[in-house]
Amino acid sequence: MLVTSRYGAMAGLILSTYDVLMYSHATGLGNMMRRYAYHTAPLALAGATFAAVANGVQHLRKRDDPLNYFIGGVSCGPILAYYFGSYYALFVGGLLLGIAGAIKKDSVDNDFDLLPHVPTLGTVDGWRRDYTLVEDPRDTLIHTCGKENEK
Repeated sequence: MLVTSRYGAMAGLILSTYDVLMYSHATGLGNMMRRYAYHTAPLALAGATFAAVANGVQHLRKRDDPLNYFIGGVSCGPILAYYFGSYYALFVGGLLLGIAGAIKKDSVDNDFDLLPHVPTLGTVDGWRRDYTLVEDPRDTLIHTCGKENEK
């Protein structure tokens, strides 16, 4: 539960910072804290609600399947309705979060990545650690410990 609320809080802090700096231009500590609380609290609460409901349904049903995550996502609909100030977000947002939760659970169960890791090119001085033409000195360091123990 702490992980999902932490992700919600981080997303809320990023969104709040963008709002204060680029959109609302809030001046004064009180106004800034109000904008931060406006964005951060509902998103952190949505993460905690998702985790609590998904785990509660799992313990109630005694099954670990994507339906638990769908119900957990749908339970975040009222928080989205409050956050956006629209009753349409209650249904549409809850449905979208439920589908996203079920897809994420299915991806974890079937070992596929929704966002695959893209390898980077490396660092600027990567050529210093490129030992393709000569022997890697780390190989001799690793094998010396084993050779001393064998004798």
